[in-house]
Amino acid sequence: MAGVGRQPGSEHHRRRVISPPGLIAIDVGNSRIKYGWFEAATNSTGAAWPECRHFAASSLTAPAPWDQIRTWADPLTCGVAIAGSNPAVVEQTAMHWQTTTGRTPWVVRDRHCLPVRVALEFPEKVGLDRLLNAVAANQLRAPAEGVIVVDSGTATTVDVVTPEGSFAGGAILPGFALSSRALHLYTALLPELSVAELGPEPPSAIGKQTRSALRSGIFWGQIGAVRQLIEEICRELDWQSPLLAEDRSPGTTRCRLVLTGGGGPWLETQLKHTLHVPSLAMHGLVLTAWSQGVGA
Repeated sequence: MAGVGRQPGSEHHRRRVISPPGLIAIDVGNSRIKYGWFEAATNSTGAAWPECRHFAASSLTAPAPWDQIRTWADPLTCGVAIAGSNPAVVEQTAMHWQTTTGRTPWVVRDRHCLPVRVALEFPEKVGLDRLLNAVAANQLRAPAEGVIVVDSGTATTVDVVTPEGSFAGGAILPGFALSSRALHLYTALLPELSVAELGPEPPSAIGKQTRSALRSGIFWGQIGAVRQLIEEICRELDWQSPLLAEDRSPGTTRCRLVLTGGGGPWLETQLKHTLHVPSLAMHGLVLTAWSQGVGA
């Protein structure tokens, strides 16, 4: 089980008063690289929280947006933390940063530096992006509250963080764009819809031609799958579903629903009682870097 300092997920650990430095976070995904400048703040639960002051994104092959970054902070002196779900490009990005600035960035390469427990048989096989989401989720939940994190990107993950602060697994399914691409690649005639065509406005359930029928199936299929997974997870754990009215079953574990990823705004239109945090893993990366003293 991974941990840093005091017991991960404990109230003392989550709510200690810190004044960490500003930090550049770089999240390397499967389709793009995200850059953010984060400064210390406090969230609604009173926990330390990295607030994203500036944000930029580029394709995997594009150079870092240096002109924008220089308006945020001095890349020659500030701390920088890098992580992501694409290990090869993570290493390329770290090398590019070091070559350009002469400074070695702090890189998350495995789970052992993350301040979160992994309550699974093979914790080393869990994607770092899912664990970074869990780190951030632990700062957002109230005491004794569980969290379900829905991350809608290339893949959509629906993950569980227990009231004790542990990552407990979840589900993985194709995301909006991947579903569209798969239908295009593995059929003879179906077109591939652009991301703009897939959302965020909900389509009519009855498509009148091929493209609208595809949009209906992909959009409502994703919404239905995510909603059903949330309900099944809550049923298995005996948690109060975050999709239903507050205080439905006194005595059951309360559950917070957090949405993130590019498809988060689309899911938010259909799922009630949610908290939408764009790029949640970047917040988890900054929290992890602070726990390691990066930039201090």
